[in-house]
Amino acid sequence: MNSFEQEIANALAATGSFEADAALKLISVPPDTTHGNFTIPCFSLAKVMRKAPKMIAEDLAAQVKLPAGLSKVEAVNGYLNFFIDRGFLAKSTLDEIAAKGLNYGHQDSNGKVVCIDFSSPNIGKELAFHHLRSTMIGNSLSRIYKAAGYKVERINHLGDWGTAFGKLIVMYLREKLPTDQATLDALTVKELNILYAAFSKASKEEPGLEDEARAAFTKLEQGDEFYRTLWTAFRAATLKELMRIYDMMGVGFDHYTGESFFEDKIPAILDELREKNLMVKSNELDVVMLDEFDLNPCLIRKSDGSTLYATRDLAAANYRMKEYNFDKCLYVVDLGQALHFKQVFHVLKKMGREWYTNMYHIPFGVILQMVDGKWEKGKTRTGTASLLRDVIDAAQKKILEFIDQKNPELENKELIARQIGISALTFNDLKNSRLKDVRFDWDAVMSFEGDTGPYVQNAHVRLCSIMRKAGYTVNVSDVDYAQLTDDHAYNLINILAKKGDKILAAVKDDEPSVLAQYALEIAEAAHKFIHEDRVLGSAEEKSRLFLVQSTQIVLENVLDLLGLFPIRQM
Repeated sequence: MNSFEQEIANALAATGSFEADAALKLISVPPDTTHGNFTIPCFSLAKVMRKAPKMIAEDLAAQVKLPAGLSKVEAVNGYLNFFIDRGFLAKSTLDEIAAKGLNYGHQDSNGKVVCIDFSSPNIGKELAFHHLRSTMIGNSLSRIYKAAGYKVERINHLGDWGTAFGKLIVMYLREKLPTDQATLDALTVKELNILYAAFSKASKEEPGLEDEARAAFTKLEQGDEFYRTLWTAFRAATLKELMRIYDMMGVGFDHYTGESFFEDKIPAILDELREKNLMVKSNELDVVMLDEFDLNPCLIRKSDGSTLYATRDLAAANYRMKEYNFDKCLYVVDLGQALHFKQVFHVLKKMGREWYTNMYHIPFGVILQMVDGKWEKGKTRTGTASLLRDVIDAAQKKILEFIDQKNPELENKELIARQIGISALTFNDLKNSRLKDVRFDWDAVMSFEGDTGPYVQNAHVRLCSIMRKAGYTVNVSDVDYAQLTDDHAYNLINILAKKGDKILAAVKDDEPSVLAQYALEIAEAAHKFIHEDRVLGSAEEKSRLFLVQSTQIVLENVLDLLGLFPIRQM
């Protein structure tokens, strides 16, 4: 659709009344298409041309040469209203969908690289439900950026280093658990989560336990062989479960470079900070002062020599630039870490890394659940959070009950129920601005009506069902585009034509909700078209079926870009 706007701007510039860029900025899309598909006000020309805007619009309507694809221009009360040629739009849009298939609306490679750091859970614990946000926002962004022509590096920056592992080691040894290799190999993340919760409880009664944990991590960081063996087992046990959940959700990563990966790269960062006189002592801590940016000091190293998140993030940023030469580096991490990333980015600035301006924190609100009558974020370590695997299982069960009522003979219904359930959870997470907190309500999330995942998937299923019943696909040469100009067909085609613009808009704002809302637009228009314009058995069957199969292609890919499963039966 942007090409129409540019063509209109160029046509207006040819009259000598507007500069093309100025005209382009003024063009808007009226909410009511009876006033045209595009409109431009002429009020800004009144002083220059010394005419009333109404007269200017009328003169321009007579002068402007309509670009291909526009059927007419009208002057109304100082506005120029342009109307799209419906047959032209149908042919140009649907022909391109037929030629490009699922890649319709995608951009060619732009030669740019984007690193996307997402999910990034802590080792030694199970994925909690609140981890869904970073995981699925990042997963969707990685797909959208690829569609926009970027080379994407998907990074899972695992929290596999730090005092938390001192706590696990202390509690593991305190419980006198076996340390033979066979036992360590059989460890599960569930057992580790129990250990961590036990430490949290015990430390409240024994404050000295926290000091033991810090000392244990320092020993681990210094290379103690036995502690390293325990840490390796904890990491392997967690990764096994993480991979199982990610696979189930259709999420993939190119790199599992957690915090521990950067252990041997931290000394170079510390040396550089010292050499540039950026690191100073403050209350026995090594810090970088950020007063000139109105920020608190960035903590680099504790008094016992242990490193912190910031230290490892500095090393990671340095590594990523050297390894991937990124044009953008995104950190999909909740809003609560905004200060941390501001500090890290500004330390990089002080270190002379000019590329720090290409690093972006992509914040998001939290998932809120009802706990003891209050909406709050659960905490996995203390056992007040829902585990993601339990929520997925519950979602599958709810959808399976629906399938058993409506279509009990459905093949692979357990798998389909799981895919609908995961998609429902994901869509509920992505449909609104990522900065908003998400209040999770089972009935609303699982509904097949309204702005939900099941509603969008059901539209895709209906399109697939019509194509199966038809038993054939339509070739471009068999389509009469004049049969696709009624209001319902035109509205659907007009929405399909916006796919490329929507992808670029989602990238511009790092906002998957742009495509989630777009999926709802397609679904609503598709449902209405199918209901109002009979497809099979009509005189326009081939043309309308061609629109059905084109819509199915676009919706399938939009669902995929969001990280939803584009199922074909339910």
